[in-house]
Amino acid sequence: MTCFICKGNMTNSTTTYMEDLGNCIVIIKNVPCNKCTQCGEISYSGSTVKKIEAIINQLKNSLTEVAIVNYSAA
Repeated sequence: MTCFICKGNMTNSTTTYMEDLGNCIVIIKNVPCNKCTQCGEISYSGSTVKKIEAIINQLKNSLTEVAIVNYSAA
């Protein structure tokens, strides 16, 4: 697979995904991704995006300001 930005080589990797929901910041560690070895661009598979959305929906109404979750345990 080649990078959409720089046409570099994409390799399987993991990353940390963060999203600010306004009332809460969600940090998801060890998220599987494809990462460009040249520019660092990250892309996610469809199933990974669905799981990220499910994790965020679970935490949307939490009473905490910061939620840190491990992807594989969620």
